[in-house]
Amino acid sequence: MNNKMVLAILSVYAFILCCVFGLQYYSSKSNISAPSTSENVVVEDRLDSAVVLYENSPVILVNKAQTLINKNDASMVPIIENQNVYVPASFFQTAYKATTSEDLSACSATIRLDNQALVLDRSKADLVDSNKEKDIEYNNRVFIKNGCIYVPLEVFAKAFNKSIHYYDNLTIISDMHNVFTDAENTDFINSLKSQVNDLPYVATEENMKEIARFSTANNILKQIGNTNKTTEIPPVQLLQNRDSNNIKSISNYIFYANNNKIYVLDTASNSEITTKTIELEQNFNCEKIYIQNNLLVAVGTSSYEENNSQSTLYAFDITNKQDIKKLREIKIDGYYTNSIQNGNFIYTLINCPISSLSSNGKFYPPVYIDSLNNYNKKSLDYENMQYFPEGSSTNYMIVYSFNLSDINFHPEVKSYLGAGDNVYMSNNNVYIAKNRYNAFSSNENIENTFIYRLSLLNGKIYMSGKGNVQGYLVDKNSMNEYSGYFRLATQYKKKGINKNVTNVYILNNNLEICGFANEIVSGVETGGAIFDKNKLFISPSKKGQALYSVDLTEPTNPRGNGILKLSSGNLLIYMYDENHIITIDNGNDKLSISLYDISDKDNPVLKYKQELGQGNIETNLFKDNSSFFFDKEKNTFTIPVTIYENQEKKNQTFNGGYVYKVNLDDGFERIGVLSLPNSDAQIHTFKQNGFKYTFMSNNLIVSDTDNLENVKEYSIY
Repeated sequence: MNNKMVLAILSVYAFILCCVFGLQYYSSKSNISAPSTSENVVVEDRLDSAVVLYENSPVILVNKAQTLINKNDASMVPIIENQNVYVPASFFQTAYKATTSEDLSACSATIRLDNQALVLDRSKADLVDSNKEKDIEYNNRVFIKNGCIYVPLEVFAKAFNKSIHYYDNLTIISDMHNVFTDAENTDFINSLKSQVNDLPYVATEENMKEIARFSTANNILKQIGNTNKTTEIPPVQLLQNRDSNNIKSISNYIFYANNNKIYVLDTASNSEITTKTIELEQNFNCEKIYIQNNLLVAVGTSSYEENNSQSTLYAFDITNKQDIKKLREIKIDGYYTNSIQNGNFIYTLINCPISSLSSNGKFYPPVYIDSLNNYNKKSLDYENMQYFPEGSSTNYMIVYSFNLSDINFHPEVKSYLGAGDNVYMSNNNVYIAKNRYNAFSSNENIENTFIYRLSLLNGKIYMSGKGNVQGYLVDKNSMNEYSGYFRLATQYKKKGINKNVTNVYILNNNLEICGFANEIVSGVETGGAIFDKNKLFISPSKKGQALYSVDLTEPTNPRGNGILKLSSGNLLIYMYDENHIITIDNGNDKLSISLYDISDKDNPVLKYKQELGQGNIETNLFKDNSSFFFDKEKNTFTIPVTIYENQEKKNQTFNGGYVYKVNLDDGFERIGVLSLPNSDAQIHTFKQNGFKYTFMSNNLIVSDTDNLENVKEYSIY
């Protein structure tokens, strides 16, 4: 082939390339500038060069992928002030892979992108490249928050030729200038909001380990070791009538759950109670039962292998009490924590240690099996698992719903990484409290509590809000929902005076602070909080210290109500009414009951006190007060007690319950004694048709509420 032919072929080839490049250039230019409305470009294309962010959310979308502004600091969030959007400097690193530097002392920041540098301080903004320096119109200034420089997004957009579109709290910043309209499609915007104003997704096992801080083998072992904490008896606890978790009734039948058995008692004739037993698997421990429309549901925990558990649900048809049929069985990795009934749905809360699902260095998400699906395993995979941005936790939290009106209903099952121990479940919501360090009301970084709320409605589980308060929760008992408000008691070390202070916060339905009591306790390390309707007791960290009371009658104006010094030992409190409390305490090695008038906020008046014994007597109510039952109709209550031969508490001489009647004018009167089979047996009391049924393990005592001498004992098996 001669040179002329080679040149000719090359010329043709060059011409073809030029045509191709020209066509590509024309097409690319058209794709950017041609559409006059966003409907001319499909959603997937529009988001290719876009970043989506939401006010006060650490979650952003970058090229359609969900991520955090700063993976190591969930307090880095966009904020809106005076209708202007500001972002932390780390936003540009995540969203655009820009290089940023900050000078907090000079309150200045530099953002380097595409061989240019945007330099900002409190007075000016300059765009600098190798050839020139350009002043940017600069009405909104940088400022310091959460320990970093916050930059106005609009200035960045002007400097680097980006387009910004605002939709209330949602902001889209894009390289393409005409692909989003002011009147954007509502469904499209709502879809974006659900991705950035929600919890982020774990996605992969590697992400899970990074989020949970499982970076090294030693760290994993350390976190697993920290999960086994000894539980101390709280200095102060509230006594209240619990719902009969393991006792329910329908017609003249009583259903009583004890460990892995449910006893069905026919009480039509109390002179001869007949019993039928539903036996469940040997390793199942029933925590709660529900009855609706001849459907009995039992929930609890089944143990298997070593330290492994499954939260288990059984559903039975109890139409024919003599022929009870099992209809459904559900098992989910983890152990039962709590459950509530909301309408026709039961919602169950499960805690699953990450370590229990690991093997040979590999981690697995929880799985569940359902008899409705032939017991086939279904993984709660990482792709659909959400997490709380604060991370660093050793457990998965799982919430699922069960439909009492449709036995074939497929439950909604949601899994979350990193909930921790401070989780509170009300009848309508699950609240998760997470600690993070950021600025609450100033530039000073202190420990805060960030609140996430999951709502439970019509079988669905969804995030419905988040809020923020100063300080940290001592435990999950320091938060409470009542009458449409969410109440918290937090404490923190106040700088300057270097003392602990405790604040009380009331949050509205939007989880915004609507009531606040500042430094309600100062200079004292508190041990938690006890909520009871419109009263809050802030308990001490050690027994024998003062108890602080707070009046919550006006939710928007919580007020300190007094200091109560009631006992030198552990204390149990029952709210008899707004002005009177009954206490059980073991101060000075004595077990005693007392009645106080607390109408004077700083001067509790002891009206009556009765000593039950000294040295050789104890009650298990301090360890587990679920046995407590106060009969308001008869003004009676029972205290389980154990008596020994000597003060060393050896050789038990009596184990039973003392039954007391209380009267504001006459004090306490012991009106009866119950004998219990052993000191570990719990007392569960249930009232029906004028009779009181007291269950103790496999023993039942039936007493006539109008004639306490009419008592019958039964053994149930």
